[in-house]
Amino acid sequence: MADNILIAGVGGVLGRALVGAFNKKGVNPSGLSLFEREFNGIEGLSSKILGDVTRPESLHGTCAGIDVVVSVVGITRIRGKLTHMDVDYQGNMNLLAEAKRAGVRKFVVISPAGTDLGARQGVPLMEAKFKFEEALKKSGLAWIIVRSGGFMADFVGMAELARKGPMYIIGNGNAVSTPVEVEELAALMVDDTLLLANTYTSIGGPRDMTWRQIGTACFKLWDKPIRMISIPAWICRLMLVLIRPFSFQYYAMGQLILFFSVNSAPTAQRGKMDLEAYLQHYYRKSS
Repeated sequence: MADNILIAGVGGVLGRALVGAFNKKGVNPSGLSLFEREFNGIEGLSSKILGDVTRPESLHGTCAGIDVVVSVVGITRIRGKLTHMDVDYQGNMNLLAEAKRAGVRKFVVISPAGTDLGARQGVPLMEAKFKFEEALKKSGLAWIIVRSGGFMADFVGMAELARKGPMYIIGNGNAVSTPVEVEELAALMVDDTLLLANTYTSIGGPRDMTWRQIGTACFKLWDKPIRMISIPAWICRLMLVLIRPFSFQYYAMGQLILFFSVNSAPTAQRGKMDLEAYLQHYYRKSS
């Protein structure tokens, strides 16, 4: 008998991809989201559940009959006054408490590659993620912590910069990451969810890339001369100190960007689509 799966944060890009990936395995998961509109366009769900992870009372009953919770809950946009500690940590803690109350067997969560290092360096997202990971491991539930490479979709903005003019990079541009296409990430997450327990798993695309290599791929997409301007990391650190009193949300986002700009955070090379092919496919589809 197949497990009953709940995807928390189903309305996001990865949540939607997870629904399709589970469907391909013959599983129709349930989906949990904050707003009804976030279910628009999603097919293949066995049920649609509304709940606010920051309000524990709204989660009562959301995990009834569920065997496995897959949480892709988190702050993805700068909006309102909620912090990563409010959502990525406490929101997931609220969901974990409800999962335990309902007798859920396994809890799966995703974090960026390098989360343990970023937490030690005071990156707000990674502090929140790491704090929850440590609590999850002590929860008594079976667990999987997925460490992911950066989503290729997030590099479209860099491609747009390359089309319009020079590209700015922080530091020397030699920090390494492993970009991954979201649907491939979702498919691999589903495989790991169904097969593994009590382990970290690492998912990236087919090759490690430096920021200079990523930038070069963006310029080549438009057949334009490669023009990258390096900004010293110390200038960015100073700017973040100045920004913090006025907007913690922008400070948190800047800290994350700075972290990946100067720290290598590669993942296991498990995907097949490389960044150049992804960008070419993206612009063919959107043209």
